[in-house]
Parts: sequence; C-alpha cells; structure tokens
Amino acid sequence: MKRSLNVALAALCCLAFLTGCGTMKTTWRDTKKLYRSYINTDPTIDFSDQGITDKGLQRLAALFMPADERLMAMLRALGAQDTPPESEWTQDLLSRHDWLSGVAVVDTTGAVVSQVPAVPMRPMDYTGLLEFSDRYAKRKMGAQVKTDEFGTVVMVAAPYFKNNEYAGLVVASFDPRNLARFSPEPGSLVIVSTGGLVWPGDGGQGEALAGFNWVEILKGSVQGEMNAAGGLYAWQARYVGQMEFVYLTDVREAKASKPAPAKAPPAPAPEAAPGAPETPAAPSGVPVAAPAS
Repeated sequence: MKRSLNVALAALCCLAFLTGCGTMKTTWRDTKKLYRSYINTDPTIDFSDQGITDKGLQRLAALFMPADERLMAMLRALGAQDTPPESEWTQDLLSRHDWLSGVAVVDTTGAVVSQVPAVPMRPMDYTGLLEFSDRYAKRKMGAQVKTDEFGTVVMVAAPYFKNNEYAGLVVASFDPRNLARFSPEPGSLVIVSTGGLVWPGDGGQGEALAGFNWVEILKGSVQGEMNAAGGLYAWQARYVGQMEFVYLTDVREAKASKPAPAKAPPAPAPEAAPGAPETPAAPSGVPVAAPAS
C-alpha cells in the first residue's frame, strides 16, 4: 500500500513537471517575441529624414550649415583661451581654421602684442573692439564687421586675463568670402548682421536685406520668412559676440518643388519557429542551400 502511494505521488510530480516545462517554454517564447518587438528592436536609420518638414528651411539649412559649423567651432576654440596665449597656440588656431586671415593678440589699448601672420594682408585697426570692455570683464566675446576699400573683414575678440583681471584680447579675423565658400552654393546664400552686411551673395539683394532693422526683427524671433528684395527669404540668426549673424536664402523654388515619393518601409523578416536551425546569411546573388532534414 505504501509503495503504491509513493509510486502515485512520483507519477503526479512527473506529470506536473512535464506540464510546467511546456508552459515555461510557451511563456519564454512569447516573452522573447515581445522583447524583440517592443524593447530590443532592430535599429533602423532613415538617412533621408532631415528632421525639418519645411522645404524652405531645408534649403536654408543645406546652404548655411557647412559654413556655420566651422564658424562655431572656431568660436569655441577662441573662447576657451582666457590667458595670454603662446605663439604656438596662435599658430595652431590659424592652422586648424585655415579660412581665417589672421590671429592677433592685443592689449587693452589696442596695441598689437603679437600676430600671425607677422605682416597682415591688410592694415588692421582693433580699437573698435575695445568699446566692449564691460563684456570682456564678464568673459564674453565681442565682434565687429568693417568694410573699406580693401573689402569686408569680420573680427571676433575673446578676452584674456592676468591675475584674474582683463588684460587684452585675442582677435581672429576673416574675409567672409573664405567662410561662405564652405556653402555648397555660396552665391545663393546671403549673410547680414546687426553690424552690417557680411556676405552679399550673387543675386544683388544683399544690400537691400542688410538695410532692414534687424535689431528690432530679432527681438521677436531667431528664425522666420520674409517677402523682401523680390523674393521669399527664409532666415536664421546666430550670435557672434554681441552681434547676430543672419543667414538668408530665397526659398521660392524650394517651396514650389514637388516632394519626393515616400519609400515604403522594408517588410519585417519572418520569425523562425522555435528550435528551427538558423539559415546562414549569404552574399548577394548567391543562393543558400536548404538545411538537411
């Protein structure tokens, strides 16, 4: 009797164990499916998605970003030097940002302490930058746009300190033509500023666009569109020192163009049955033999 009871209990345990194994397999299979579907999904990247739906802004971004990225990188490097720079640092800044025309170190009177190149390509006057001394004392940058018989030059100044006191400026200068050339279509890009015209483009509208009261316009927004100078211009502003640069381009053709047809997403691969052997990947055009039964 006792032996029969033990056999019956053992049989029940085996049955429960086998049933539990089946349930666990099913549960684990369902869990893996949910995990792959919603948590550990296969990543996909849509390189055609620019993150901007407005075709006018897409056009503007494509034109100004290559130039603006270089300008912002130079500003970060210039602003990080807050002590009197060694000549090696000055030369390195000019080498890494070879679109610059020169780099000068000046004292608080505007007198040149050192500069690269030693003889500038055009006479430079840095005294106009000295009026922003209040900004420099707070470790902020200043900038100036100057146009004369030699053309237009942009000067950006970062303060340096001795014993934690404002002692002078490191000034990076550049011809706007050297910056605009990084745009894929420099002639279609216009750059104005709250300090004057920077780059007129090839359309002849630069002077008219620079004539707007950008100080007032930029009080309300840093981006927009405007009907001006015979076109529809999208624009984007960017601080350079105390000034603001404004990049503009005519977007009439971009807005009139038809959108590209949307591509259908790729169909998901069928999930293999539990326990089925995985089929190895093969190079394109090479058939894969079916696994032997």
